[in-house]
Amino acid sequence: MYKHAYQVLTALMFLAWLVVPATQAQSIMLKADIPFDFVVGEKRLPSGEYHVKSLYQGATEIRSNDARSTAIILTTGIQAGKISDVGKLVFNCYGDYYFLSRIWAPSSDMGRQLPKSRLEREVAWRTSTGGITIIAAKSPAKKSSSGKE
Repeated sequence: MYKHAYQVLTALMFLAWLVVPATQAQSIMLKADIPFDFVVGEKRLPSGEYHVKSLYQGATEIRSNDARSTAIILTTGIQAGKISDVGKLVFNCYGDYYFLSRIWAPSSDMGRQLPKSRLEREVAWRTSTGGITIIAAKSPAKKSSSGKE
């Protein structure tokens, strides 16, 4: 009885050991300078430098460098056909409106897709033409153990 329980516990620990790195690998952390006002979900954000990071179970935070503008939105995982060395933020453009659409992690074929908001669907319906704008992002600098960058 104890031998069987030990084997089950060992198998569960091994399975947990395999799953943890996979979930950590899907984490996104980017920094980008966005030269135009844009919309995330239903929230309008001003141009500026932003930090983008995965929070938990599909939630993604987009926060300005000065922390005055923040949006948190649920996203879904997507996969690209090839790996890009650079992280990217992809915006759907309709006239003067820019809607954050996809977030691509650097050195990965994994990304996050934002759902189209009601506002984006309305603007797209009213605008005859649309386009895509891509902003290259950079990974934030890693801090050394001494705390200096």
